[in-house]
Amino acid sequence: TIGALLYSVFACVHVGMGGLQQDLVDIAEKFHLPEALLKIFRNKRVTSITAITRTFEDEEQFADFFMEEDDIIFVGAPGSKRLRLALKMVYLEAVQRAKNNGEVPKVSDSPASSEAEEVESEDEVPEEKVPEAPET
Repeated sequence: TIGALLYSVFACVHVGMGGLQQDLVDIAEKFHLPEALLKIFRNKRVTSITAITRTFEDEEQFADFFMEEDDIIFVGAPGSKRLRLALKMVYLEAVQRAKNNGEVPKVSDSPASSEAEEVESEDEVPEEKVPEAPET
């Protein structure tokens, strides 16, 4: 649609200026993300909820993407559970807002890890040993 096209053109122009779109700024403020982390968002060109939902398949992948960054030590401890949780919440909020705006988030081609384990366990049916009849 024309609205979606204009939105993506605006997103490209806004990204070119090196800033975050207001929707992502609102989410960042909601979860109290530090400015140092927002700088990493800008450096990695993750500047809108559209960029988040079109790039990342789930909150784990999103959090991992930022937690592996060398600069993350300036934001908090690299293994910080609080920071990791905040990143996951940002992702989930971005997906919810994108869905509310009619956007379709990226989904994985492979099943979620818990679903994959269920499928594997259903496929692996243990063989039952049938007792042999005694010889007479």
